[in-house]
Parts: sequence; structure tokens; C-alpha cells
Amino acid sequence: MNGSRFGMLGAATPVPDLQAQPAARATPAWLAHRLSHPPLLAALIVLGWLAVALGVNSAQYGDHFEQFTWAQQVQWGYAKHPPLPTWLLAGLITLFGLQPAWPSVLGATCVALTLLLTWRVGVRLLGPERAALAVLLCGLQQGFASKAQLFNHNSVLILTVALVAWLALRACDETRPRAVLARWVLVGLAAGAAMLSKYQAALPLAGVLVAVGLSGAWRSAPQRRGALLAVGLCLLSFAPHVLWVAHHQWTTLTYATQSGVVLSFGQRVGSVLQFLVLQLRMMAPALLLLLIMALWWRRQPVAGATPLAPADRPALLRAWLIGLVGMPVLGVLITALVGGLRLQDHWGIQTFQFLCLLVAARWRSPVSVRWGRWVGVALGLHLLWALSYSAPLWTSRVHSDRTRVDQFHPGRTIARAVEAAWREQAGDCPLRLVRGPGFEAGLVSIYGDQHAAIVDEALEHTPWLEARTMREQGHVLVRLGSPPAADRWTGEAGVRGAITFEVPSQARRPLDTLHWLIVMPQGCEAWPAPG
Repeated sequence: MNGSRFGMLGAATPVPDLQAQPAARATPAWLAHRLSHPPLLAALIVLGWLAVALGVNSAQYGDHFEQFTWAQQVQWGYAKHPPLPTWLLAGLITLFGLQPAWPSVLGATCVALTLLLTWRVGVRLLGPERAALAVLLCGLQQGFASKAQLFNHNSVLILTVALVAWLALRACDETRPRAVLARWVLVGLAAGAAMLSKYQAALPLAGVLVAVGLSGAWRSAPQRRGALLAVGLCLLSFAPHVLWVAHHQWTTLTYATQSGVVLSFGQRVGSVLQFLVLQLRMMAPALLLLLIMALWWRRQPVAGATPLAPADRPALLRAWLIGLVGMPVLGVLITALVGGLRLQDHWGIQTFQFLCLLVAARWRSPVSVRWGRWVGVALGLHLLWALSYSAPLWTSRVHSDRTRVDQFHPGRTIARAVEAAWREQAGDCPLRLVRGPGFEAGLVSIYGDQHAAIVDEALEHTPWLEARTMREQGHVLVRLGSPPAADRWTGEAGVRGAITFEVPSQARRPLDTLHWLIVMPQGCEAWPAPG
């Protein structure tokens, strides 16, 4: 194979001959080389999906507004999850101001870095040729393509898990005792970051320890000491969050363990089957790429091409595939069948995060001799996918079976209507607070001109806000579909209104209505923003 085409990032490699062409039509050699480089290609594809999202969406996913809500106050934890993803968004807002695009930018950055680290892991385990195939397949999973724009706890989870896997592989390859400990320190810090992203990280982190053990690294005393040091650092990093949870009624554990949900064994099996079918659908583009290339290879074999050789270190590969793929899958199945939890769709992005390595390890046909075709077919699939994603904007024949299509709500239209209604009632009094379900309140806040603070309808999500502030500054209570009910936070006095709008592709409810209730402020001053 042409090693330069798949060589290590930053290595001094000669320029490959990418199917020599006449000089007048040739792509500049350096550009051709860079565009064929797997991790850079993957990053450019993710950048393309980010551009599609920013150009097409008129709103964004509800998870983003949840992050915006929590980012108003930096804490060691939040009502549902550990704090690291929220810290990242809060830091970006502090440095560069509030922008609606920040969550999508963070999500795409996490995905691009995850693909880079996946490729680096693949190079160590599979060799550069199969690693190139792995990252191309991984980029065709829904979570790494059309949903690369989605920023939530899974985004940071997959990035930190990939970082732990790469750092642990490097630590296991180190032989100098002091360098071994230094590398395991980095593993421990990265593992702590993973646990501060989402509790699900415990499964792949346990898988990394299993891989280290099965690979034989445990037989080395420095490696054992290093791994134990990493575990200790991980727990130490996680401890402040545990203390926070203990002082906040264990809300995150209540959410994570689905407190109150009881499933029969039949329902548990059904949950597993539904989960697996959905994950298969999310991987469909990658499977289609494999099918196309397999048929292409069978119909037009390359003369003299030899099958890919097995991995240089098969025992190491087997150990890490068990740890990175087998352990998360086994853990999720046990969680569902024994623990009785209903499997959530989004758990699959990490559970099957490294499945592309397993598929690439089993692939025998040469990749490099037809890398251009692999890339061409993959780009074609991404293009068709992008056209399908944007179709609701240019045809009425595309409909979604989802109850609510978040990203196609007219965010600015809704926000301006609510702010206009507030000005009509409150005059020059600034709108400081907007309350309601996170999605609706987030639309008004993020897409409005005043960027009112978001007060989630579940008030435990914003525990830093005092009732006195709500009464003094007034607020707008919003809700989709039905008028919001008055409660002790609003009182009975208030001005109601609504706006009806169209949501492209939302088949079940193509016309939706946002209702609001304006609670007037007690007097009017240039109130300071809460928090």
C-alpha cells in the first residue's frame, strides 16, 4: 500500500501519486495529499455538516437550551448530569459572548476530535490502512454526521472516552518507569473528565481496564502502579461532583436510574430489541458504503492486489476490541435485562463508538488501491444525506414522524413576538426572565434581542434563582400547544397571548402555537441580570 496516504498525522511523508493526471488538470500535490488524509478528511466532512446545520436550521435541538439554562451558573453538577459539558459552553459564552451557534460549534468540535483520536487508536491497533477505513465508516454514523451539530453530554463523553483509549494505549507501549507513570497520570485525568461528562463513562472506562489486563500490560509492575494511579486520579477528580450530588437530593442518580420505572422481563427484551434496531438504522449509511464497495470490488477486482494482512499484534487487537466494543455492549445489555432500565436511543453513540474498528479489523480487501473510490462514495452518501436533511425547506413532501422537530421551529419569529408582547405591556422595563419548558423558554431567550435568563419549568434546574427575583422583575411564562397554567410563581394576574406558526416536516403538527402569560414586574428599573 502507499503508506504516505495514510501515514501518521504530522509525520514527514512523501507526496503520494494520486493517480497521475495531465499537468493542466492536476490537483496540486500537497492539496491532494491533505484532502486524502483520513482525519483531516473526516474533520472537513464534520465542518460541512456544521455548515449545513447553521445554514438550514431556524432553531436547534432541545438539549442545547438545557445546556444554555445550566450554563447561567457554574456548579459542580446539574439536575440531570455531571457538569463538564455545561462548563465548556459557559466558558465559551464568558470568553466570546452568547451566540446561538455555540452549542453546534462545540458539538462539531467534539465529533471532529473524536474521529481524529479514533484514527490514532486505529493506527496503533490495525495499521494505517484499516484505520483509514474505520474513520470513514465512523463518520457515516448518524451521531458523527447529521447530528454532529448536537452538543450534549454524549458529545463530550465520546471525546473523553476516545482520549482515554488513545492515552492508555500509549501508556501501555511505554517502557521507561517514570514515563509510564506520567502517561498514566494523563489517563487518570482524562478518565475523570469522562466521568464528569456522563455516568455512562463507567462502562467504557471499565472496558479500558479490561483491555489493559487482557493485553498483558498488568504483568509489568510500573504499568500496574500507573493504572492504579490513574484510577485514583479519576476518583479524586469525580469526588467534588459526588459531594455536590449528595447535597442536592441525589437528583442526578434519580434521573440516571430512571427512578419509578418498572419493566417486566418481556418489556426489557423489547427495549433491547428496539434499541438495537434503532442503532442499526443510525449505522445504515456506513453499512451501505461497505455493501457498495464490496460489490464494486467483486465486479472489478484489481489485478495483483493482495488481501490485507492480519494485524501485527493480534492478541493486543483482540484485547482492545473486547474492552472498547464488547464491554460497553455487554454493560448496556446487563443494564437493561438485569437492572431493568429502559434503553435510551442516545446511549448507542458511545456503546457502538468503536464498532468501526471491529468492522475494519475484519475487512480483507485492500483499501489504499481504491481509496479515491471509497472517499467518493462516502462523500456522495453524505451529500444525499444533507439534501434529505434540508428537504423540508424546499419540498412539502418530506415529513417526520417525530412529534416535535426542534431545529425547524422559527426561533427568531417566536422570540420577537414574545418580546413585542412584553414591550406592549411593560413598556421600557427589560425582559429579564422567561420561564417554561426548556425548549420553549430557550427559543425566546437565545433568539430574542434581550437574551432573557432561562428559568426552566422544572425549577430544580435553576436552583440559584430566588422567588423574590421572579416577583420583582416579572417574567414571561411560555408553553407550546396549550396555555400555561398560573401557579404560585405567577399568581392569577397576567396578560395572555399566542402565536401560531408552521414547522416544516412536522407531519403530526404542521401548525403549532406558542402560548404566553406575561407577569408584570413590580415597578420598573434597569434591573441587573440574575446570576
